[in-house]
Amino acid sequence: MDDVSNLLHLPIIGQFYTYPSLDATSATNLLVESLCVDRGAAAAETRHCRGGHVRLSWLREIYEGACNKRQWTVAARAYLLHLVGCTIFADKSATSVSVCYMGLFIDLRHTGRYSWAAAALTHMYEQLGEASYANTKQLAGYATLLQAWIYEHFPTIGNRQVRDEYVEDDPRCMRYVVGSRLSLLASVRMQLDTISLGAVRWRPYEDHKGVRPFELISLFSGYIRLRACRQLYLPERVLRQHGYVQLIPRHPATVIDGDPSTTELDQRWLHFNDYVVQDVALATDVGACIPEYLEWFRSVSHPYIIQMTEGDRLR
Repeated sequence: MDDVSNLLHLPIIGQFYTYPSLDATSATNLLVESLCVDRGAAAAETRHCRGGHVRLSWLREIYEGACNKRQWTVAARAYLLHLVGCTIFADKSATSVSVCYMGLFIDLRHTGRYSWAAAALTHMYEQLGEASYANTKQLAGYATLLQAWIYEHFPTIGNRQVRDEYVEDDPRCMRYVVGSRLSLLASVRMQLDTISLGAVRWRPYEDHKGVRPFELISLFSGYIRLRACRQLYLPERVLRQHGYVQLIPRHPATVIDGDPSTTELDQRWLHFNDYVVQDVALATDVGACIPEYLEWFRSVSHPYIIQMTEGDRLR
């Protein structure tokens, strides 16, 4: 959560977003209501996208038309739906966005009441989970968020180019030029295998905290949610990133018993003070952990991505 706050400058505190999935008819009705478009044009667009989606190019046309007519509320809704479709809610099509997200912008006065950081992170977690399957060939989600996170925490990995004109008031993701410079997969895996403790930046945003102070809600432990999708958020697994001594984390199944209702899940989030990680000690040095942690970590993790010989390990 702290990563999203610093990298994108999205607010953490707020409500989870709730809106049902839409079929073509419901999506058409919502488009007519929110964008003041002709019902026939809206229906044709949802048919073209085979359901409750619209093309980003179509939204750009609606935006330009609304600006020409000085329909500023309609223009704002079209712009914002286009924006989230290109960024935090990007899908594999790369050309369309779900109409259900228009619910975020129906009343523009209430757009700021949502936890945008939780929404962005939930969507990113969902896409990373899907990308972990062997038969998945494409990653959805906001790739810039993931790429900037890698650059911040692992300075020796990948090809990066830093903007000379970056200033600390800007989101940290704007430090980097996002292009098509490629790294071979085998090379990146070898870099990960040989990375040392000193090559990890556990707290990369220390010089950015004057702009985005650390918020206690970042230590909330439980489910975060975007619409019907829920993901476990477990900061106890990355305590070093927040300046605390790393403990052996709880098993994920023990964080919340059973299958909590949406209402219970939301209440826990809104009363996050009762559900933050407890009994943590401030670290006196970077990367501090209790003595038992590394033994536990080796017992549950894979030490290497690329299988090494004993001679490789000795070198």
